[in-house]
Amino acid sequence: MKNMRNKLIVVIEGPSGVGKDSVKLGLIKKHPNTYKKAPSIATREMRPGESQGDPYFFVDVEKFKQMLADGIICEHTQRHGSLRGISLALIDEILDAGLIPVKDADMVGVNALKQAYPNRVLTIFLKATREDVEARLRNRGDDESEVKKRLDDYDFMMQFEPEFDYSVENIVLNETIDKVHTIIQNHIREKL
Repeated sequence: MKNMRNKLIVVIEGPSGVGKDSVKLGLIKKHPNTYKKAPSIATREMRPGESQGDPYFFVDVEKFKQMLADGIICEHTQRHGSLRGISLALIDEILDAGLIPVKDADMVGVNALKQAYPNRVLTIFLKATREDVEARLRNRGDDESEVKKRLDDYDFMMQFEPEFDYSVENIVLNETIDKVHTIIQNHIREKL
C-alpha cells in the first residue's frame, strides 16, 4: 500500500464555507503518518488565527507574479479577489516523505495536477446546504460583504460537483472526515 500511497494526491474542493480546511486538518490530525496538507500560494490577507503556510503561503501580488514567471507556480487562478496557485515543489516534498498530499483546488488546479501527475489525483467534492454554508461563513467572522460574495459563488461552485470522483456531504464533521478517509483508503486498495 505504501507504493500507491506515496503516488496519490487528494484534492478536496467545494463551495467556500463548506468545511474543506476542517476536513483536511481533521484527516491530518487523525492520520498524521498518512496525510499532509499541501498549501497553495495566495495573495489574500491572512485572517485571524492563520499563519504562513496555514492555510496558504501568503505573498503579495508582485511576489506571486515573480513566482509564476520563475515557474515555481504551475497554475493559477483568481478567486474571491485574490490570486491562488499550486507549487509542484511543495507537493513533491510531501510525496518524497511518503505521505499523501491533501489540498483544495478548483477545476483549473485539478486539471493542472492531473496533467502533472497523470492517474495519481483523487478528487473529492465536499458539499453542504446553502443555509449551512451561510451559517458557517457568519460563524467564522466573515463580514457581510464577504459572506455575500461567497454565497454568490456557491451556485457557481456546485455546478462542478459532477466533475469530481466522489461527493461527500459535510453534515457532522467527524463523520465526514471518516468518510473521506475511507474513500481514500478504498481507492488505494482498488488501485493495487
